[in-house]
Amino acid sequence: MQLRTALLSDVGKVRDNNEDSIAEDLSLGLLVLADGMGGYQAGEVASRMAVTTIVETVREQHADAKDLESKCTLLRAAVEQANRAIFDAAHKHMQYQGMGTTVVACEAVDDRFIVGWVGDSRLYRFRDRTLKQITRDHSLVQELIDHGHYSKADAHQLVSKNIVTRALGVESDVDVDLIILDAMPGDVVLMCSDGLTDMMGDEDLQEMLQHCGTNIQAGAIQLIAEANARGGRDNVSVILGRVE
Repeated sequence: MQLRTALLSDVGKVRDNNEDSIAEDLSLGLLVLADGMGGYQAGEVASRMAVTTIVETVREQHADAKDLESKCTLLRAAVEQANRAIFDAAHKHMQYQGMGTTVVACEAVDDRFIVGWVGDSRLYRFRDRTLKQITRDHSLVQELIDHGHYSKADAHQLVSKNIVTRALGVESDVDVDLIILDAMPGDVVLMCSDGLTDMMGDEDLQEMLQHCGTNIQAGAIQLIAEANARGGRDNVSVILGRVE
């Protein structure tokens, strides 16, 4: 599978520093996005550690992962390794105490994507002009919806959107969700931090992707510009990957 990609990250209109990190290694078909949290600059450290550790771990062991199952195992292990690295750093350095990060990683393998994630950074698939959320948020809002306490509309109005129930670096071990997604020529994956989805609903995202067509670089620019135009209350990061 050949991917054409666009990666952009912006500090937004309110924050002083950017705690998001993004990375790619197209030789591996690997895309990674993380949204950090913590004290002064600690979120930046956590997100940067996450994307760097995942890319380096997959790169180092890629040759040994021969089939889809072993590649899934490797991606999960890479996210777990990132968790341990962040957790250890947070306990060794006082200035990093309490830091953590969400992460979503996507690896193209033949005609499929392996998607792994922790937290509320998302991956969508855009196919036939229709956008579908693939990941499920690890967040308080999502848990309340799943347990029937609120409708989706009510939950987003009444409950803080930014309380995550799972993140890298919080505990020594982490539960990584993993899914295998089929891919077809023309498909676009959208990976993003909540700085985008807090500002724009799924229908807005779908409409903008429809408008940009095959020009994914323009699409990424427009998505971030629109999030900022609507207030830019958080850092906003976008990765678009189009299957050629």
